[in-house]
Amino acid sequence: MPRVTVSLTDSILIKADEEAHKSGLSRSEYVAKAIESFVTGSNQANLELHNAQLELNKSQTEVMQLKRQITKLENQIAENDKAIESKAKDVMQVEEKLNQSYADVMQARQEVAKYELALKSKEDEVSFLRGHISQLTQSISQLALPPSQEEAKAKHWWQFWQ
Repeated sequence: MPRVTVSLTDSILIKADEEAHKSGLSRSEYVAKAIESFVTGSNQANLELHNAQLELNKSQTEVMQLKRQITKLENQIAENDKAIESKAKDVMQVEEKLNQSYADVMQARQEVAKYELALKSKEDEVSFLRGHISQLTQSISQLALPPSQEEAKAKHWWQFWQ
């Protein structure tokens, strides 16, 4: 094994001797293990740093993907809001047409009622006139002279009044 010379301050040397004595190692063994753990730990720290950077990159990628998804969903929400507004306008127009149609139907019903009343009035007038004509016909037939029997026989019954 190669030898290495190192200069240390008195306080560090005293701490190293105390730690070596506690762990039951010689000063040389303790310093060798400390250097080994430092070198290995440095590599381990570099490896942990590299892994942390990989995780950070992965997390940043996921965040970017989530942001894209959020943007996409926000766009879909905006489109759906526009569609809802359009449908709401359509519904309002249909409601206006429905209300107008209802008003037209009500007006038509009023006109039907008015025409039915006028028709009833005319029917009553026609009925009155028929009754009056019937009375007049009866009065005229009573005033008319009956034909003689020979005249009635000469003319057949269907030609009686000619």
